[in-house]
Amino acid sequence: MDKKFILDHYDELMTLMNQVKVGIFITDGSGETIFVNDVSCSSGGLTREDMIGKTVYELVAAGHIKSSSTIRVLNSGKQEEMIQDLGNGEQIYVTGAPIKSEDENIGLVITTERDITEVIELEKLLGQQENKYKTELEYLKRQNIVMWGNLVAEDDISKQLVAYALRIAKLDSTVLITGESGTGKEVYANFLYENGSRVGKPFIKINCSTIPENLLESEMFGYEEGAFTGANKGGKAGIFEMANHGTLFLDEIGDLPIHLQPKLLRVLQEKEIIRLGGTKTIPLDIRVIAATNRDLKKQIEKGEFREDLYYRLNVMPIKIPPLAGRKKDIKKLAEYFLDVFNTTYNQHKTISDEAMEVLQNAAWRGNVRELENLLERLVITMEEDEITERDLRVLDVDYNEMLPSIEGGTYKEIMERYEKSLLKKMLKKYGKASAISREYKIDKSTLHRRLKRYGLV
Repeated sequence: MDKKFILDHYDELMTLMNQVKVGIFITDGSGETIFVNDVSCSSGGLTREDMIGKTVYELVAAGHIKSSSTIRVLNSGKQEEMIQDLGNGEQIYVTGAPIKSEDENIGLVITTERDITEVIELEKLLGQQENKYKTELEYLKRQNIVMWGNLVAEDDISKQLVAYALRIAKLDSTVLITGESGTGKEVYANFLYENGSRVGKPFIKINCSTIPENLLESEMFGYEEGAFTGANKGGKAGIFEMANHGTLFLDEIGDLPIHLQPKLLRVLQEKEIIRLGGTKTIPLDIRVIAATNRDLKKQIEKGEFREDLYYRLNVMPIKIPPLAGRKKDIKKLAEYFLDVFNTTYNQHKTISDEAMEVLQNAAWRGNVRELENLLERLVITMEEDEITERDLRVLDVDYNEMLPSIEGGTYKEIMERYEKSLLKKMLKKYGKASAISREYKIDKSTLHRRLKRYGLV
């Protein structure tokens, strides 16, 4: 049975599958939903039209399901069982099984679903599946860290990026992650590894900018005994050999010296290396993920980066946008970091709505790393339990020069938001009301009333 068979006999299969008392959910080998029976539609709050044509990666990214047995089957190539949490709070017990074609590729994944929301059914099932449930808890714990830790996807652009990353995670294609410093390139590299088919195998990371240039070649490719003065007896394996059968993460690839770039290109093309001072080729089975905050196309124009290497690395590109343009992500990240540092330092800090608005409109030139550092500093240094807008002004949080939104509210309300924003900027620049009054020729009593009205004094 394959996708064509299901589509050709769709009505007959629907009649047959609706006679059983369990949910039937079928995808093709790419994870695209092609069949859902009535029982499956009755759980989770989605209609058949909501699911057909969508991939399980998109359903996970949109929050309709928190994890997917289908994804696990596609990664492992074998039957998977799990307790699956749905976006509406329901729980179902699912068993996913692969249907393979003659060439052993997965053509279909057929999943059966049983509702276990009722406590009695859940207790009975957990009694029967105790060992499997313990394994599932460990898997979900790891998935939770990967999906909802530093990797936040609240903004639409971030949700699309995570859905795309999920789709390519199980592939072996080379990935190039680009973005400004502090946007979370290494977080995405971890995400690709944890959700890929090589999870559990070696995951080696190297920062091309931190290793001295005269040592970089031997660190990457290894060396034979006697290759140079001081070489270890018996030689040494490089990071490519150490990562064999697993994944290699080359961070700051834009800093790789130009004379080493042809050697990296050869490794990517030939899937083999030759140690420094050696003649023997060593075959490699490896996935490469690279990252950089540099504009590689500009480096190519300057002759600092090889164009052929760029295209060999940029097979599957992931471009992470700056944090300042992702307001929903800022809020979620701030809450996440606040929880982390409250736990770390045994504190109970909260953030006021006004302070959160400041965070969401800040410039964040250091991106996620800057936000993380700020929240840690606030938790440690602020004496009061609630972090306020005034606390952020004390730490000189850098506001974006953006006008308040003109969406929502009456003309008067929009103008009041604009006035409040202007007064905030004036306070940031001049520090006190008397200086603002002199500079802009505003009556002191009038200015004080306006500042008091907006809670700025």
